[in-house]
Amino acid sequence: MTLIIVFVGIVWLFIFLASLLFTADKPKVMVPNQSINYIEKIDNFALQDFDEKQRILHVIKAKQYFNFYNDPDLLLAPKVITYDENGAEIYTMTSKRAQYLDTGEVKFTGEVDIRSKTGVAYKINAKELLANTKTHDLISHQEVIYFDEKTTVVAEGVHIKVAEDKMQLKGKNRIKQEGGQRIFTQDLFIDQSNQQKHYYSKHKTTYLATGNKIDAQGIDIDMKKGLTTLLGKVHILQKSGASIDTKSLTIDQSNGNEIYSTKEKVHYQSKALDIHSIGMHYNVKAQKIKLTGGVVGRYE
Repeated sequence: MTLIIVFVGIVWLFIFLASLLFTADKPKVMVPNQSINYIEKIDNFALQDFDEKQRILHVIKAKQYFNFYNDPDLLLAPKVITYDENGAEIYTMTSKRAQYLDTGEVKFTGEVDIRSKTGVAYKINAKELLANTKTHDLISHQEVIYFDEKTTVVAEGVHIKVAEDKMQLKGKNRIKQEGGQRIFTQDLFIDQSNQQKHYYSKHKTTYLATGNKIDAQGIDIDMKKGLTTLLGKVHILQKSGASIDTKSLTIDQSNGNEIYSTKEKVHYQSKALDIHSIGMHYNVKAQKIKLTGGVVGRYE
C-alpha cells in the first residue's frame, strides 16, 4: 500500500512540473471586460466651453476619458469648474467618476466634493448628481447622503443652488447628529449664505434624543450657535410616560448641553401630576425641569 501511494505521488508531481514547463512561456491572456468596449480613450482629458461672446462657461477635466458606442462618455477622476459671465469661478466639483452626457451636463456618481466661490463646502454621496453647466445648479432625484461637520442627512433627492450657497434636501429626511440625536422631517433647506449655517423645514418634525420623543410642526436649526427651535405646537413624550405640551421649543446643544426651554404656555402631565405654567427650563442631562410663571398644579 505504501509503494502505491508513493508511486501515485511521483506521477502527480511529474504532471504538475510538466504543466509548469509547457505553460511558463505562454503569456497570460486577459479576458477583456465588455464594459471596456470603448471607441476612444484620452488620458489627462480637458474640455473648455465658451459662450457666443467667447466667455468661458466651464472646464471639464479628467484623469481618463472614455467614449463608447451606445453609452455616455465616462470620466475617471473628473473635475468640473464653472464660471460666471465675468469669468469668476462659481464652484468646483470633484469625484471618482462621472458621465459626460450629450446635453453637455455631467452626471456624478458616488462621493462628490463641491466647493463654492465663497468657500462653502459640500460632501455628498449620491446614486447620481447632475451638474447643469448652464444654470450651475446641481440636482438629483435619487437618494443622497449629505455629510456636514456634525450632522449626516439622508434624503430622497437634492437641489443645490451653488451660486447662492443654498440647498434643498428633498422628500423624507433622516438627520443624525453627532450627539446621537435623530430628527425626521421633510424638504429640509440648508442656507449657508453670508457665513451662516441654517437648517429649516416647515413640515412635521420628530426629534428623538435621550429617551424623549418630540413632535413639532417644523424645525429651525442654527448650526453655528448650536440652537434648535421646534416650531408650532410641540408635544414631548418622556421615557417615563410623562408628557409636556407647549409651543416653540428651543433646544440648546452648545457646549455639549441638551436644554429645552420655552416662554410659551406649558402643560405637564404624569401619572401623579397635572401642572400648567408659562415657561419651562428642562435640563435633559440632569433630568431637572423648572416650570415658571403662574404655575398651577394638581397632585393625585
